[in-house]
Amino acid sequence: MGAYLRAFGWPLGTLFLVVTVAWIAGMIVVPQLTMLERAFVYIDNSDDLTVANTRLNRLTRDIATVALDIRVLERQRDAGGSAGAAPSPTVGVPTVGVPSVSGPSTPRPSVPSVAVPNASGPSAGPATPAVPSVTIPSAALPSPGGAPAADTGQDVEARIAALGERKAALEARLAELETERDRLAEEKAAAPHYSVRNFTTMSEVHLRIFLSTLFYATLVTVIAFVVCYPVAFAVAMSRSGGKTALLLLGLVIPYTINELLRIFAWVMILEREGVLNSLLTALGVFPDGGGPRWVASNWAVFTVMIYAYVLFMVFPLYNTLDTLDRNQIDAARDLGASTFKLHTRIVIPHAKPGIAVGAIMVFMLSAGTIAAPEIVGRGLHPDWFSQVIYRRFFESANWNQGSAYSLMLLLACVIFVMLVMRLFRVSIRDIAK
Repeated sequence: MGAYLRAFGWPLGTLFLVVTVAWIAGMIVVPQLTMLERAFVYIDNSDDLTVANTRLNRLTRDIATVALDIRVLERQRDAGGSAGAAPSPTVGVPTVGVPSVSGPSTPRPSVPSVAVPNASGPSAGPATPAVPSVTIPSAALPSPGGAPAADTGQDVEARIAALGERKAALEARLAELETERDRLAEEKAAAPHYSVRNFTTMSEVHLRIFLSTLFYATLVTVIAFVVCYPVAFAVAMSRSGGKTALLLLGLVIPYTINELLRIFAWVMILEREGVLNSLLTALGVFPDGGGPRWVASNWAVFTVMIYAYVLFMVFPLYNTLDTLDRNQIDAARDLGASTFKLHTRIVIPHAKPGIAVGAIMVFMLSAGTIAAPEIVGRGLHPDWFSQVIYRRFFESANWNQGSAYSLMLLLACVIFVMLVMRLFRVSIRDIAK
């Protein structure tokens, strides 16, 4: 710390230290701890408490509807009880279902009493005691197929009384449900808060996608290394400064374009009506113009990712290979070493830190990306786990399970990093070089 402060001076050194600590705490530690807590809190959207809350909401809505009907009838009564218009049908009090009888001479049949169903309706969970049925006076019902029956003052009073009974029954049931809801809430609060159910309840499909994503990311990393190693070696071994600068400029130029635009450019190339099929059609490969839809394949996603992350593999390799003493290569060639032995015994062992850094960066980016698999052939190729996490957060609104999935992906990436460092026998100090 003393050397650090002497190097930068205490004002600049203190400012840099405070900003670094604030950044680590605010952007890494706190969000990750929040996600970690959410991952171990399981929310059951079908438990008894959720069902009770749903019933309460329905019951409250039905009570409000019945109260509105009562107010409408009371206004009719106050206006003389002969407004003639029946109140609008309600959810809790069905007023239809009267048998239709045609013909003016046919006596109007008496309307059977209408048993009002339970306002909470059929639902999952424990059985709900039925709300007492209320009989609506038949004279108050409209005549099907004809003009509404005129309401007399007595009819209106009878209907108000019936609806009042109905409202009282619903309110009694509401009080029972509130008591039950409070009891369930207390039981849930007393239950263990943390669990691993967000992990153990992962469906088989999601688990398969998770494992497939790890395999895909590993495959992208390997392909990126195969593509980038010759380029990095050629640039590092170039004895001409101008040639090296030109090669590096050629690698950097594509990255002056936004990543999304680079991905959409590949969509323009690989779609059925894209540039590639047009070129193949012009060359006579597809005379009828019916080329394949290249984006409907994981290989299209792999290609786009390699193109998007090629620099993250090239530059660590180049930085390491650039430090290789060329005399070793010349000596090996003078001693008759083949190209394969030259690379496997001299170049690659020296480039291990660069390979490790490039592999870690490409794997992490590939495993966590969502833009490429979402844009390139969306729905036409197997999902990536990042898409599943996105849906958990923003389509299912299940942030806790999304946090658990994110934590799983993070742990998988950490394990991959440790395996790579173990495989290449490099340490953090070697990577930092």
